Amino acid sequence: MNAAHYISALLYYMYRKMKVERGSLVSIKTREICKTDKRCSWYLREIMLDVERRGLAKRHKQGVYLIERNLLERVISTVKEEL
Repeated sequence: MNAAHYISALLYYMYRKMKVERGSLVSIKTREICKTDKRCSWYLREIMLDVERRGLAKRHKQGVYLIERNLLERVISTVKEEL
């Protein structure tokens, strides 16, 4: 898989979480997206750290990022810029 596949998997995961999860926070777990693919985990970590630097997400623990529901659309558009 290449970087575009990882980003599209992340976007699909975010859209699905946006519809399914309840509450004001959405948790993004990179392990659920990548399983055991270390290259995928590394790439998604870089993307999510960039999102965190912009102030749109908060790193909860290793591989888990919390995003406020009202900021999720901005995060999705930020991730789409990586494509």
